[in-house]
Amino acid sequence: MKEKSDLLLFPNLLTLLRIFLIVPVLSCFHFQFWIWGLFLAILLFLTDFFDGYFARRLNQTSVIGSILDPIADKLVVIFLFLFLYLKGAAPAFYVGIVFLRDILQLSVIPVLMVWKKIPFFVKPKMIPKWGTTLNYILLLYYFWIHIGKSITSLATFTLFINVIEIPILIISSIIEVYILITFLPRYYQIYNRLHDTFE
Repeated sequence: MKEKSDLLLFPNLLTLLRIFLIVPVLSCFHFQFWIWGLFLAILLFLTDFFDGYFARRLNQTSVIGSILDPIADKLVVIFLFLFLYLKGAAPAFYVGIVFLRDILQLSVIPVLMVWKKIPFFVKPKMIPKWGTTLNYILLLYYFWIHIGKSITSLATFTLFINVIEIPILIISSIIEVYILITFLPRYYQIYNRLHDTFE
C-alpha cells in the first residue's frame, strides 16, 4: 500500500512526466513542430534535475522513486536516440553502446524484481550521473543538428557548435563503457544475493 502512495509523491510524478513526454517530444520533431519539440525536450530533461531536487528538498525520497528515476532516464535515452539514429542524426557506434548499456540495466526489472523476486536498491554514484547528463547534452545537440538541416538560417550556428561534438562523444563513450564494465559484476552479485545495491 505504501508503494502505491509513494508513486504519487511529487518527485515521482515528475519522473513519470518524463516518461509521458517521450511521445509528444518525438511527435513534435517528426512533424517538424521545432519550437514545441525543443520546449518539451528541455522540459523533459529538466524533470531529471527537479525530481531529485524536490525529493531531497521535500524529504520525499522513496525506494520506488530511486528505481523509477533510472528507468525513466533509460527509456528517454533509448527512444530519443533511436529516433535520431533513424533520422541519420546520431552515430551508430554511440547509439549501439548506449543501447547495450541501457537495455542490460533495464533487464534487472524483469529478471530481479519479477522472476527472481530479489529486492535491491539503486544509489548511483557521480560517474553514472555524469553519464546520463552527457547523454542528454548529446541528445539536445543531435536534435539541434536535425533541426539545423531543415532550417537553413541555423546552419552557421550549427557549424559553430559542431566543435563540441567529438570531445563530448569521446568522454561519453568512455563513461558508457566504464558503467557497463562495473555494472555487470554487480548484476552478478545481486543476482546471487551477494550484494543489494546498484551504484
